[in-house]
Amino acid sequence: MTDIRHHTATARMAAALDSFRAAPDPQKAEWARTLLFWLFWLSIATFPLGQAFRETGPILCLAVLLPYHYWGYRQSALRRFPLKWLFVLFYGLICVKTAMSLDPRQSLVYVLPNAWKGFALPFVAMECARDMRDMRRLVWAFVTVGFYEGLDGIYQHLTGHDFIHGTAIMAKRLTGSMSTYRVGDYMALVLVPAFGLWAMLPRTRSAWRRAAATALILAPGIYLWVFAQARSGYLGVAAALFLLWCLFTRPKPVYLLAPACLGILAVLFGPQRITLETAMRDGRIELWRMAWQVIQERPLTGWGMGMFGPAFKALGLQPVINSPRIQHPHSVYIQFLVDTGALGFAVAMVFLFGMLIWGLRRIYRNLPRSGAPYDMWTMAAFFLAGWLCYLVEALFAHDFLRTWWMAVSMGHLGVMIGAVLNAENTLTARAELLASAPPSAPPNTPPDAA
Repeated sequence: MTDIRHHTATARMAAALDSFRAAPDPQKAEWARTLLFWLFWLSIATFPLGQAFRETGPILCLAVLLPYHYWGYRQSALRRFPLKWLFVLFYGLICVKTAMSLDPRQSLVYVLPNAWKGFALPFVAMECARDMRDMRRLVWAFVTVGFYEGLDGIYQHLTGHDFIHGTAIMAKRLTGSMSTYRVGDYMALVLVPAFGLWAMLPRTRSAWRRAAATALILAPGIYLWVFAQARSGYLGVAAALFLLWCLFTRPKPVYLLAPACLGILAVLFGPQRITLETAMRDGRIELWRMAWQVIQERPLTGWGMGMFGPAFKALGLQPVINSPRIQHPHSVYIQFLVDTGALGFAVAMVFLFGMLIWGLRRIYRNLPRSGAPYDMWTMAAFFLAGWLCYLVEALFAHDFLRTWWMAVSMGHLGVMIGAVLNAENTLTARAELLASAPPSAPPNTPPDAA
């Protein structure tokens, strides 16, 4: 009886899967994709307005993504993405380390809200980057949000309170509408794809004039980014601009020393906030020392997702500079070592940097040379730089599952994936068209002979 039931259940699951795959409807899929795109666009444009917008946007996107995949999975970006297994591996790690945790219930509460606000967003975003029109609209979404959030920051600097929520300046640092000076990290992630406006401006102007025009349009957002004084945001934008500079100009190796020298000069002689002396007195150092003691207790398997706080308390450790209620070590990479151990850390790094390398290799090979018209590869480069900005911010900032931070960065990842896949699809279609075209007649050949 058991065998019969087992075979029946397996047959039903196989039939359901076949039914899903055999239910394409191009017209309905196109309607769903159009709705999905504009919901994603609105979620970007309204993100800093409040928690209600950050909650509602991803939920609505996910609700439309499912029928889109039902009707149009065969032409979806997800079906064509060769590294789907990396998502399975990484998300599987999160699930395992949630179940096998020092406190599984607390880990579940920590992970669950990101199921729709972070983990699902790459799959939404990759379907929203199908062609150049999509890419231009997405860049304008980031330009829009950067502009008005920046104006809100300027208003806050002038009046002491932001216009949208009335939040006061925090510790002499701007917060914009996000009620925290971590808005500097958010603005870094917004500005990098918004810099794509540089490529979209008319080519009748020189690159430097287009850069000046872009900086002028984005000036309010840059103002907020600067005066929020988030050092990880500074570092993230610097890394993103360095990557874009390398991709677009292909500098000689000796020129690569110039940004490094500028960075050293900034640390030694720059504003007090970014000096080496300030860094050495930072409270993160205490957290990293505690994290090292926690890691040594469970080096291979870790303590479970979000377990830094309970772990150091279980070991009798007590922070002096930081709050005893702190729940993360202020570095995503150290956090993975604490939560998942060395084995899980390896899986996480393969996911995070595997995506970066996959996109970088393809964009580097296909990016148009200087002076050529911009295309999908050009626009993909800005979202690749946005993903790098996040990876650099992760060195010193936040908690991996901080929902707003994860949502924006995973959106960048998805857009980059979709842009690369569709750019490659365009190249393939063009090559097939050329291969199928009849050979052209040599010049000076009479029409009859041709």
